[in-house]
Amino acid sequence: MTGHNRVDTQVIVLHAAPLSFETGRQSGTTIRSAHNDNRNTIGRIGQKVYPLFGASRCLSTRGFTLVEMIGVLAIIAILASLIAPNLINQLTAAKRDAEDGQLASIARGIELFLRQNRSFPPTLTALSPDYVAASLGQLTINPNGFLRYYFVQPNISGFTNTTGLSTTALADARFMVITHLAQNVNPSITTDANFETWWSTDETGTPDLKIQRGHVGRLFHLLSLSADGPGGSYAIDGSPTASGGGTLVPHIRYHLIGTTISLDEANTFSIPEMQFTLTAESGFQFDPDCAAGTKWRIISNGCYGP
Repeated sequence: MTGHNRVDTQVIVLHAAPLSFETGRQSGTTIRSAHNDNRNTIGRIGQKVYPLFGASRCLSTRGFTLVEMIGVLAIIAILASLIAPNLINQLTAAKRDAEDGQLASIARGIELFLRQNRSFPPTLTALSPDYVAASLGQLTINPNGFLRYYFVQPNISGFTNTTGLSTTALADARFMVITHLAQNVNPSITTDANFETWWSTDETGTPDLKIQRGHVGRLFHLLSLSADGPGGSYAIDGSPTASGGGTLVPHIRYHLIGTTISLDEANTFSIPEMQFTLTAESGFQFDPDCAAGTKWRIISNGCYGP
């Protein structure tokens, strides 16, 4: 701005200076000659003034560019201070949502494995790739690089569908997948009490802690098998139980939907007279007094022909 003012002053001075069109004119000099001299004088003045204007414009351009750059940088810094925390929070929330989705997918895979194989998967890696479309590493480690932990309720950890669940154990048909997006939590779950502590944990105040809970009691139906006298045998998913001529011990257990139940009148299981798939609560009793082919009857009903 100082350079600009200086140029203006010089220009004013130059314009204010009187120009003598008669200076040095000899006697007899024509007006045309004087006019040419004046044009030359003005041209020389212009040659001196023009660079000053050019320098002024250059200085002004450089000055405004620097100011503008400082202003832009200041604005960027202010915007960054406002936007960055929100952006980080949004990215963190997106990762949490993504992990919720992945854990839900793993839970569905566990249920599918259970229904198809009649047992809980031994590890998360058993789910890949048939039950969860993910690599082994993606199942056991979350996107932030921390471990996922899988637990079945210890009271039913040895569950087999041929044996089934007791009437008091149905509530224990549960599993959990636990992970943390900022650290390895290393949960120790070896007892019913340990499991219940984690199951009831409120992770609302710790949003990076993720607990996927699965209750699969709805996948089971009650099966009741008993005898009103000696004889008979049966098989559950192909696993036989024979009376050996004695009276069958009552079997009142929960089994998975789709379990195959086979009822045989022989003392040692061979070729069943009745076979069905468990789709609802069912109960049958062996009655040696009923006619052959009808000894297995619905509980509380008389002899009947299947």
